Amino acid sequence: MTPPLSTNATKVLDGKGVTYQTAEFAAQDFTAEEAVEKLGETPDTVFKTLVVKGDRTGPLAAVIPTGARLSSKKLARVSGNRTVTMVAPEEMERLTGYVKGGCSPFGMRKPMPLFAHASIPGRERMLCSAGRRGVQLVLSGDDFLGASGATAADIIED
Repeated sequence: MTPPLSTNATKVLDGKGVTYQTAEFAAQDFTAEEAVEKLGETPDTVFKTLVVKGDRTGPLAAVIPTGARLSSKKLARVSGNRTVTMVAPEEMERLTGYVKGGCSPFGMRKPMPLFAHASIPGRERMLCSAGRRGVQLVLSGDDFLGASGATAADIIED
């Protein structure tokens, strides 16, 4: 019997008593689209974590469905910034402690404000990175919000 998978993200959820599962796949492209395809999910079920920098607040993260594009205008507005810009993968790795393709909204090296897409509250099931390439967390939207402290908002392009 193999021991349960442990990452910074799973440690955070375990510490908060959150019910979750993990889903694993052989990652090659390190994208959310690859997770959708290899796990047989839909793009609105698998969420990706993006790290941006606000002109007033500094680093913050956004969790959006795989098939969606982040709206920098909407995210700037709800986060109290005038503008937000994506950070380079190297900076994301330095800020979060995670590698590209394995950035989880849980257990980041530096705490930062987190904003989640408005479709997450009440969602029965969603997937997001477990903090390792090829591993996704499977949990309810309400458990995600409760454990992450994320603010739910409309942050994607129409």
